[in-house]
Amino acid sequence: MDSLPSSHHTVPISVAIPAFGNEAALGQTLRHIFNCEPLPQEVLLHLDGGWQPSHDFTSGAPVPVRLFHSAQNLGPGGGRHRLFHEAACDLIASFDDDSWPLDKDYFARALAVMEAFPNAALMSPAVYLQESPALRPQAEVMERVSFDGSASVTRRSHYLQLPGYVPVPNTYGVEEADLSLQAHAAGFQVLKCPWLRAWHQRAQADYLHSVLPWIKNEVLLAYLRYPLIAQPWGWLRALRHVARHRRRLPLRALVRALTESIPLCQQFAPYVRPYSLVEIWRHHRTPVRRWKLNPFQGETSGSISLTVTPAPPAPRVLYVQYTNPGGYPPLQHSAQIFIHHGWEAEFCGLRGLEGTTLELPRHPRISVRRMASSRPGLKQKLHYLIFTLWTVWRAWRFRPNWLYCSDAYSCAPGLLIHRLTGRQVIYHEHDTPAPPSRFKDRLFAHFVANDRLGLGRIASVVVLPNQQRLQAFIDAVGPKGKALCVWNCPTLDEIPPAMPSRPCSQPLTILYHGSIVPDRFPVTNLEAIAKCGRDIRLRLIGYETRGSEGYTKILKAEASRLGVADKFEYLGTLPQRSDLMERCRECDVGLSMLRIHDGDINMRHMAGASNKPFDYLSQGLALVVPDDAEWKRFYVEIGCAMICEPGNAKALADLLVWMDDHRDEVREMGRKGQQLIRGEWNYEAQFQPVLDAMESTMASLAAPRIA
Repeated sequence: MDSLPSSHHTVPISVAIPAFGNEAALGQTLRHIFNCEPLPQEVLLHLDGGWQPSHDFTSGAPVPVRLFHSAQNLGPGGGRHRLFHEAACDLIASFDDDSWPLDKDYFARALAVMEAFPNAALMSPAVYLQESPALRPQAEVMERVSFDGSASVTRRSHYLQLPGYVPVPNTYGVEEADLSLQAHAAGFQVLKCPWLRAWHQRAQADYLHSVLPWIKNEVLLAYLRYPLIAQPWGWLRALRHVARHRRRLPLRALVRALTESIPLCQQFAPYVRPYSLVEIWRHHRTPVRRWKLNPFQGETSGSISLTVTPAPPAPRVLYVQYTNPGGYPPLQHSAQIFIHHGWEAEFCGLRGLEGTTLELPRHPRISVRRMASSRPGLKQKLHYLIFTLWTVWRAWRFRPNWLYCSDAYSCAPGLLIHRLTGRQVIYHEHDTPAPPSRFKDRLFAHFVANDRLGLGRIASVVVLPNQQRLQAFIDAVGPKGKALCVWNCPTLDEIPPAMPSRPCSQPLTILYHGSIVPDRFPVTNLEAIAKCGRDIRLRLIGYETRGSEGYTKILKAEASRLGVADKFEYLGTLPQRSDLMERCRECDVGLSMLRIHDGDINMRHMAGASNKPFDYLSQGLALVVPDDAEWKRFYVEIGCAMICEPGNAKALADLLVWMDDHRDEVREMGRKGQQLIRGEWNYEAQFQPVLDAMESTMASLAAPRIA
């Protein structure tokens, strides 16, 4: 491999990597490992299924690289099993051929943590994916039921006391679950440590290929490890996968996978080692214990020492929203703020429409549970009832300290949970609902309105994103708790460290992101691009709503008719907000020209509530906003935006031509806006009063009552 920086400083850790066919990814993984400081003591590669890479991975490596081959396809688990027996060190850092450490001192941290927990057989870092951007490391350790196989640390002396990995070629659903059960049954710990971070160069959305082997492996795992009386549990779990994916995969293939599980069990019959029901129960009911890590410099250069202190049980917040929570950045931001303060969060919501699903990033202390959505009608009423009961059950399982209800339809579940458990409630209303008289089903609308009234009154904290909307809520509901205005700003982590470089030689690029409806992105935007007579580009990112299906096709057809198809770019829905921000910073100007409707309080008072302008400014874009007093006061008067009449193609064209001619002024607008985001227009600053109100509420509840 290419010449790499060498170091004589190593730690007693072996690296084990099973590999098959992915030579480029394996080379990238090794480069990341060899750039760590300190280095591991050795690297072991298992080349599976007779694979012979063209590159010599042992050449030029700063530490010994040992190769092991198998003619048969043993799979990742079988490969790891062999490498674990061959390793020279007791601690083994395991990676896939497309995963690697994110932190330069990864191996020093791994050694320090495993030395602090001598009973730990397995420990996995926080593993991040393309859809799950890396977060800051958190100096803590927690016990877990299972671990992440794509990156983990194994104690060899403990592993050799276990049956070990089974050489299943497609290990989805069996590898981690099996070894975790073995470790817990032997009395060892399985840990998760977000102080260590790893990257897995694989799209999380690319999971359909794993469904069929997962079905077979559910049956196999029960056959290998469960007593006879519990064998049907594996079949029930396999049938759950069939039901869940029957619309995405052919039913014939799903059923065939079920039937193929029988010969698979026969093939691996020699590996049967059943555990008792008590051992299985204890494994799944692993106590949730946490420890805080206090790292400090060790005695030798590059080494890390730790003191470990038990952490109190993490406070918990349960988010309830009868829609897809991934479409609401404030929920993502507040959850990340909670976990940075040591909390755990769980979301109960719905999945979005097919192809438009916006995702919340994964985190060890954030779990996301979603039901399929339902179209309006009588069926939806039944669906809503099931959702309400489901959230009550999740609250009973999760046992939150606070409920975070974030739309009018979450009020019924919130009220019921509050009455049953007495938990404190935050009510965050993103959009003020229309009066019941505007709905076809007025009876159900009155039911929702009454629940909103009841929850708003008993909530300890009420949050709205606009001061005028908040005042209207206070006048209509009369909340007893703290009422706060929190703007929909981005977080500090989303701001790039420096202003992106945008040479004037490149075309001026205009961006719109969000819901794609005629009111917010009219066809006149394309007409304006055509009228410019210049190479000015228009980028569109977002999703159609249920009322605007097919609108993007209309836009594409109109772009072709106007002769600007080569200047119009539609990127569809970007599931992860981090991807959106990355594409945002490639542009120069952000469009946020909403039509102001006097009859709709949401459209009349959108400044502060719309996250678009804040997102644009965080990435250094200038703004184009509507000619409205509220928007002018927010953005124009401070020098980071210009106004334009929505729907006026000529006015927009003239403005874009001016911006193209005055790139320095445009860049200065973006710079001013980015400074504001860093200073006070960030969600950390906006959300702090909510945290203060929660702390005040909990302090008052803990205070002794005066007789």
